[in-house]
Amino acid sequence: MNIGNLVIRIGIALLFVWGGLEKFFEGFLGGVGLQNMANFLKGSGLAFLGDTGTYALGALLAALELIAGILVFVNKQLLFAYAFLAFIMLLALVLVHIPSGNWMNIMIHIMLITTLAGLAINENENSKIKLYL
Repeated sequence: MNIGNLVIRIGIALLFVWGGLEKFFEGFLGGVGLQNMANFLKGSGLAFLGDTGTYALGALLAALELIAGILVFVNKQLLFAYAFLAFIMLLALVLVHIPSGNWMNIMIHIMLITTLAGLAINENENSKIKLYL
């Protein structure tokens, strides 16, 4: 077991488990809650989904972020978890952080995207099933 990889996995897992939980529970760990998440999605060009659709999409994204964080923590399905989380961070960068102009958040998300993509590529190289990324 590589201790460095374990430390990285735990850090990433905690970040995304926290991110998933805070989207579910308003006020918990600074969380926005599902209704605020749905409102944000409506304001990000997804209003055509309606109230129910944006709420369901917010719940789905929160659940998938939480599940991916748990998968990273327990060292399972890492290729898919890392790739999914990199995609979520790309969406957050494009939909939230670039429009906000907050350069610190932009830089942090670029670092997260590249780190998660690199980890996914490493997992692909180590896996028995090769995906051509």
